[in-house]
Amino acid sequence: MSKVTFYGLPAWVGAIHGPTVCEWWDHDPTQLGWDRSLLHKVDLMKTPSAAHANQIPVSQVEVDDHFSRGGRTTIGPLWPSGTTIGACWVSESYLAKNGLTPPSHEFQLMQYFDGEQQNRRFYGFQGTVLQQQSHLSLVQLWHPGTGTAGAPPAGTWWLDLGADADPNTPPPSPNQPAPLYLDARATSRLVTFDPKLPAFQGAFELP
Repeated sequence: MSKVTFYGLPAWVGAIHGPTVCEWWDHDPTQLGWDRSLLHKVDLMKTPSAAHANQIPVSQVEVDDHFSRGGRTTIGPLWPSGTTIGACWVSESYLAKNGLTPPSHEFQLMQYFDGEQQNRRFYGFQGTVLQQQSHLSLVQLWHPGTGTAGAPPAGTWWLDLGADADPNTPPPSPNQPAPLYLDARATSRLVTFDPKLPAFQGAFELP
């Protein structure tokens, strides 16, 4: 089973090396003294869609696709005209290689490439199961980035967690807030907002 886990980080582009290659800071460079030793190099072409097209192996995926192409990354996607401040959703292996700190599960997504969950994507939320009726669960969810900060929930929805949630992560216990990973079909029925990174960039409604 091939799976890539992505983490969303704020990104400020500090150098451009080609149509898809750049270096970026994961913190505001004005607070870092514009320290170029803290830049991280990424190729915005090394994405899930490139792996699906057999242009690169899954092991070389560094970053999620651009938002305009169905992903969550908002910097780029091409230079010199691409966006230079936004979000960079990087793979777990890229995160470890560059010594970056993983954010909470609310800024996490998982992409499967084969096996029973082939081509499915699951997005991280903070959720609480309030009720269960047959195969449906009444689930309370938070806007990403707010569930562990004491903010009010975004709302409640009836979901079929057996069909909509990642089967490879433990289901939440009743009335206990916990990470919940929902697929694209489920998130399309929710009214939640995904924060653009950095925070001052605003937010957009999840597809």
